[in-house]
Amino acid sequence: MTITIDLPPIPAAKAGSGIDRELAPLIARVARVRPEDVSDYRIVRKSIDARKKPAVALLFRVDADLAEGARPTGGPNVKPYAPREMYRPFGGMTALRNPLVVGAGPAGLFAALVLAQAGCAPVVLERGRDVDRRRRDIEAFRASRMPDPESNYLYGEGGAGTWSDGKLFTRIHEPAVMYVLETFVECGADPSITYFSHPHLGSDRLPGIIAALRERIIRLGGTFRWDSRVDELLIRDGACRGVRLADGETLESDVTVVAAGHSARAFTRSLFGRVRSSMKGFQVGIRIEHPQEFINAAQYGMTVPPDSLGAAPYQVVSRPSQDGRIDGAASFCMCPGGEIIAAVTDADHLSTNGMSNAARDGKFANAALITTIPSGMFAAPGDAFDFLDRLEAALATAGGGGCTAPAQTARDFLNGKTGRLPGETSYCFGLAPARLDSIMPAPVTASLRRALVHFDRIMPGFLDQGVMIGGETHVSSPVRFDRDRQSYRSSVDGLYFCGEGAGFAGGIVSAAVDGLHTADAALANHP
Repeated sequence: MTITIDLPPIPAAKAGSGIDRELAPLIARVARVRPEDVSDYRIVRKSIDARKKPAVALLFRVDADLAEGARPTGGPNVKPYAPREMYRPFGGMTALRNPLVVGAGPAGLFAALVLAQAGCAPVVLERGRDVDRRRRDIEAFRASRMPDPESNYLYGEGGAGTWSDGKLFTRIHEPAVMYVLETFVECGADPSITYFSHPHLGSDRLPGIIAALRERIIRLGGTFRWDSRVDELLIRDGACRGVRLADGETLESDVTVVAAGHSARAFTRSLFGRVRSSMKGFQVGIRIEHPQEFINAAQYGMTVPPDSLGAAPYQVVSRPSQDGRIDGAASFCMCPGGEIIAAVTDADHLSTNGMSNAARDGKFANAALITTIPSGMFAAPGDAFDFLDRLEAALATAGGGGCTAPAQTARDFLNGKTGRLPGETSYCFGLAPARLDSIMPAPVTASLRRALVHFDRIMPGFLDQGVMIGGETHVSSPVRFDRDRQSYRSSVDGLYFCGEGAGFAGGIVSAAVDGLHTADAALANHP
């Protein structure tokens, strides 16, 4: 028989790094069965309870398989097993052949996976390069300060998330989430991502996982074309007939799935007036860096946590002011033990992002502090993109060029002055003192200042230990392309939009799930 058990809290200080594989004796004790009666178990949920720091505890829920004849009597912590609902990709028949998928980020990859499983032989068009060549291009950028405009931290296989920490936290709850996580595990990810409350892949491991997913799609009949930037959709008589590439080549298809990502601004601009879309609020902000030991002490009550915990993360939120004049702000893409990177396509613009390897063993923690720019600030979608371009250019100028980042201590940002910066940072191109509070639009600065004061109350020292670095401008899209909620059809027949660039997702997992559902809909609409 199978039962579900909520185990009692396990002190993190007494748990080793392999605790996930050592739960059988505790399961037997809680279920009040013999140890040999626990034949197997699967962790359903693992989380960290730090409410009584430094007495931090690990919490587990498990499904345990018991030997025939075992009679568990564990009380309220032992519950009947209920199978979870499973997501299954489209299983119908289809005559669709060679659909085009624009973009090889999470949305595009998982859309291509579903299409390949249906036997459609999708063609994935990616302006950047595969992860191996992309890695070399990034290494060259770090050495020269000159990014390749088509292969960088933003463009290439896996999308911007490939070298952006690989965090898999999402607020959506549906069976397709587990399908995405299990697919990553099948492609080489650690199985813990399927049950840990804040799953993480790591920027050092994610490229290999993405490559394995690509090989799976190829084995199923899919094709990948690198260095293949789509410059135009071929729209005739209200239907999309294919695409035109930057080199002039045209590819025809009855179905085109656009998963271009929100950094493909020129491509998105080319669609205004041709495909119906609407403006939406979007987020901008500044990345903040702290010593990881400070975050560990604030979150866990210890500067060096045990192996069972690892580097501490945080998530903070500041609500809008009571009079509504100042918007709220929140942390985003928090990277424990991580590194700040330059998410740019050319050296004349600057935007920052964060990453961390699987071990999360760096000296610094970083996160974006973001606030929302309302859609009503702009008369047209192009105006929002112009705003982002101007902001990135101003940040690059303030840094002095060469991808050096303008920076300001959090205390100086609050007080509106230029001061001295600490001598060490994770940002490889270095920092230049600057008035980020003046570079950012006044509403953004007001929101972040108010938030910093609030965060310092939650984590005393957040202000004095923090350094504001660069600007975060690649968080979300100002545009959402219209699509039917049921059929996922856009205003153009045969054209489907999904992922972050289309305005329907906000992270690796939500983008992947959106890609799954979009491909399912396209298959159902084109039998």
